[in-house]
Amino acid sequence: MMRCLLITPLSFYAFHAPIRAELLARGYAVDLLNEEYPANRLGKLLGKLALPLLRHLTLRGLQARLEGRYDLILILKGRGLGPAALHLLRRHGDRIIGYNFDSFAFNPSPRDWHHLTDRYATFDPADAASHGLPLVPLFSAAPPRAAPPSHDLSVLMRLHSQRLAYLDLVLAALPGASAAVYLYEPNPLMLLARWLTSPRLMARHARRIHRQPLPHDLAMAHLAKGRVTLDYAHPRQTGITIRCFEAQALGVAILTNNPAVTGSGLFAPGWVAEFGLNGDTGTLPDHFAALMQNASQNPPRQVRQFVTELLGVSVPQSRDET
Repeated sequence: MMRCLLITPLSFYAFHAPIRAELLARGYAVDLLNEEYPANRLGKLLGKLALPLLRHLTLRGLQARLEGRYDLILILKGRGLGPAALHLLRRHGDRIIGYNFDSFAFNPSPRDWHHLTDRYATFDPADAASHGLPLVPLFSAAPPRAAPPSHDLSVLMRLHSQRLAYLDLVLAALPGASAAVYLYEPNPLMLLARWLTSPRLMARHARRIHRQPLPHDLAMAHLAKGRVTLDYAHPRQTGITIRCFEAQALGVAILTNNPAVTGSGLFAPGWVAEFGLNGDTGTLPDHFAALMQNASQNPPRQVRQFVTELLGVSVPQSRDET
């Protein structure tokens, strides 16, 4: 059996689990390592602050954990890595492939080491165009919808940038829409900052804000409650969020601020409507009504497609692809 080392954010709910399962189906024995060390709150803080100390600690963490040689080393995001870590990984791997599910503006770490991989791809169309990288959209591991929708709108978001203002704008423009909303922010300092900078917004939506994200199965059940969901891409990214593909798999239409979603060709016509934070709210009820009535849908994008595109054509295919 071939060996694969999967370096990934292990705390990003169930993101790595379906990728690992697909690699196993392709004949790889898969070992997991976190993208940064220490793999705790300190490591996350160092990563968010982009402190050089993180690279030194991550290199030491890899040195203590790497054993033997791998046919494939797959790096997803890799915020704690640097050129020294890539040279170390090269001594342990025949082929190194990297992937950024953030933009370089949001996760700048790979800027000085992505050229040290054998193949590097991104989910961000702007980065793909400006750096000549393969564009590989994300995927969904959501199960089919188990029950009919109970609300007009379901919202599942971590608070960042202007997401709360976007939600508030949409809800105000759709006063008759029933909404199931779950917002989360695990960082108490970020919560305090939001209360200080946007006290009225926070007070208005306080009952909808939670300290913990939902487990993946409960998150997908919440998303499936709505006929439509909101997607708000970070201003420093143009890539399609994983939430869009999860909504697609669950049969939930999408109202988004990201023009890359409507222009991607990955979603059926009329299944997505674009509406920016500065959009004309007078047009929103008509957009929303059209999304509520849409019955057409493209097949959901699966992890198999994602892994095939990420690894390239020179790798073994799973049995049901041959």
